[in-house]
Amino acid sequence: MTLLALGSNGSGQLGVGHKEDLCTPGKCQLTQDSTVSGIKQVVAGGNHTLILLHSGQVEAFGSNEHHECAAYQSITSEPSFNSTQDDLGRMTIAQLAANWTTSTYLDHSGAIATCGEGLSGELGRGREISTSATPGLIEGFAPRHLVVQIASSMAHTVALLDNGEVWGWGKGRKGQLGSPAEDAWTPRRIEIGFPVVKAACGKDFTFVAGDPNKGRVALIGGDGRDRFNLRSSAPDNIPGWKDIAASWGSVFILFDDGRLVGYGRDDHGQLAPPSLPPIVQVAAGSEHCIALTRDGRVLAWGWGEHGNCGERTDDQADVKGMWNEIEVEGRPIGVFAGCATSFIVTAT
Repeated sequence: MTLLALGSNGSGQLGVGHKEDLCTPGKCQLTQDSTVSGIKQVVAGGNHTLILLHSGQVEAFGSNEHHECAAYQSITSEPSFNSTQDDLGRMTIAQLAANWTTSTYLDHSGAIATCGEGLSGELGRGREISTSATPGLIEGFAPRHLVVQIASSMAHTVALLDNGEVWGWGKGRKGQLGSPAEDAWTPRRIEIGFPVVKAACGKDFTFVAGDPNKGRVALIGGDGRDRFNLRSSAPDNIPGWKDIAASWGSVFILFDDGRLVGYGRDDHGQLAPPSLPPIVQVAAGSEHCIALTRDGRVLAWGWGEHGNCGERTDDQADVKGMWNEIEVEGRPIGVFAGCATSFIVTAT
């Protein structure tokens, strides 16, 4: 497999060997042989990127100013990679998540470790720990149930348990962690009202979905003024969903038949453009989307100021009411998105 990247790159977060923004895909310089183990997940914070290989190896690109890359030396001066496996000891990583300046690691046993800087509780390890140069465990969390998913946005993280409970920590003043609407420095349970099977985080909200056959969904928190009509437009029942995703101010629902439906903020064209072809995978960045179509094309739309949506934008640097097709070498098999960054996995 090969990992390609485009978009914002001022801290080297694309991992392409320089710090210039890209509007066409460049090859990420992974040190591990991704053709052997394969790329499982890519997540991004404000200025850093984490890559999880199927082997459990984690690599990081970009800023380490706040220890978000778990490296022993800063990599802000020259863009490069840092392997975080040594810092994580014996953990076999299953999933990753990232806030603006923090990184979260879930291992196969359900243990969670965090590193970086979190001034609103993003590390989840108590009020006395707001900075951590290497990953440390959130002690005692979920002792009776297995954590099966983690998701993050700007400053909060949620963990989904195998019994359908959702717990969260970090910034909570917009109600994104439920009631009370305040920051949480350690994990606390978010009351949902039904068993959850998938969660996605926006900047100020958490979106959760239950059994697709029943279609129950819920929006937790969000802008109290509902400035972008997210709360007023999003339904509370969406049967038959295949996947959910969230940008900072929008929610996206992917269905088995390839339809993609969006709700919320659309001032930069973030929501799905009309006549979108059938989609098999979608990734939502801060204010843009990148998608893989059923016929193997890569499409991008939304806010594209840093090149993350490709070369063609309007006068406001948006790809609005349309999409760009991103040309890549090889066969695209996966897409991921971050803060004005886009990543494409191709088969080699």
